[in-house]
Amino acid sequence: MQRYVIDSSVFVKLFLDEVDRDKALQLFIQAAADKAILMAPDLLYLEVINTAQRCGVPLESVVELLEARKYLLQMRAVSDDERNKALQIIAQGHDKSGYPSIYDALFHAMALCNEGVLVTADKRYFAKTQQLGSICLLSELSF
Repeated sequence: MQRYVIDSSVFVKLFLDEVDRDKALQLFIQAAADKAILMAPDLLYLEVINTAQRCGVPLESVVELLEARKYLLQMRAVSDDERNKALQIIAQGHDKSGYPSIYDALFHAMALCNEGVLVTADKRYFAKTQQLGSICLLSELSF
């Protein structure tokens, strides 16, 4: 069974009308059908709430969505190995193209350390780190 780590840019599509919303929904449908395992660092919770607040989405409905999705999405604290891998990831940036953020790198590290694939809609992060593997743009995901 495929293991996916989803980042906040994917989860927020569940309540924002954005491109590839249907693909984000399909990830959860795959998990409900036991065809995929979805994971995320518990940082996702905070990032999603922050985005909802910035976009004027009622927080109560987003909290309910996060609580309902916990049955399909395994959120947990990152391990020491994942934290160390994230530190390695952020060191691989470049002065001109920029360095990956530690927040994004934590999601990617979880995928790398758990034989999963990070699914992201963040094209800038993807461009900086695709050479590390275990990453896919949501727009390119097929089922």
